[in-house]
Amino acid sequence: METNFDLTEGKQIQEVNALALSVPDQAKQITAIQTNEDYIRASDILLTIKEIRKQIEKTFKPIKQKMDAAKKEVLDQEKAADWPLVEAEAYIKPLMARYTAEQERRRKEEENRLREIARREEEERQLQAAIQAEAEGQKEEAEAIISAPVQAVPVVVPKTIPKVAGITMVKQWKFRVVDAAKVPRQYLIVDEQKIGAIVRALKDQANIPGVEIFCVDSISAGRRAV
Repeated sequence: METNFDLTEGKQIQEVNALALSVPDQAKQITAIQTNEDYIRASDILLTIKEIRKQIEKTFKPIKQKMDAAKKEVLDQEKAADWPLVEAEAYIKPLMARYTAEQERRRKEEENRLREIARREEEERQLQAAIQAEAEGQKEEAEAIISAPVQAVPVVVPKTIPKVAGITMVKQWKFRVVDAAKVPRQYLIVDEQKIGAIVRALKDQANIPGVEIFCVDSISAGRRAV
């Protein structure tokens, strides 16, 4: 994506680029810090870096603000253009989902009804077969027929929802927490932000079970002394 800057902005960018490019060579001239003088030289470079960073931020801030404003305008227009579609989609999808759920409920209800009929018919068939065997003097066979489980022919009622190219019904499994106290530990997340706030406030006095508190030294460049 090509970005166009005005003449003033372009000149300011070139200036901060030139300043930044000079710093690595200055830093690499210090091959080791062995004396206080070396440490002070290194500190001066860090302070220089901080000052140049301020200039870089000052240079690019208005440019980024303009770009952010332009992007927001585009996103707002895109959202406005899409809003009627969102509204229509939000209206029609629940209607289709309810219809599908109702048809599926009816299908299962009919399937269960037909299965029960098939079960009863099979049960009656076994009963008549047992009576016939008993009448023929085959008592053991009659008892076996009666004690055998009823195994009716499986009944499947086909779905009636029409298949439309490009339209699919997606099952989304969701959840809601009904008792947080019963949620197993492996599903819990440590609140690192809260822990960090307590450690920064109490420092080495912080005491949190299961958490190690330690300090790491780092160099921070502040304002250059005048």
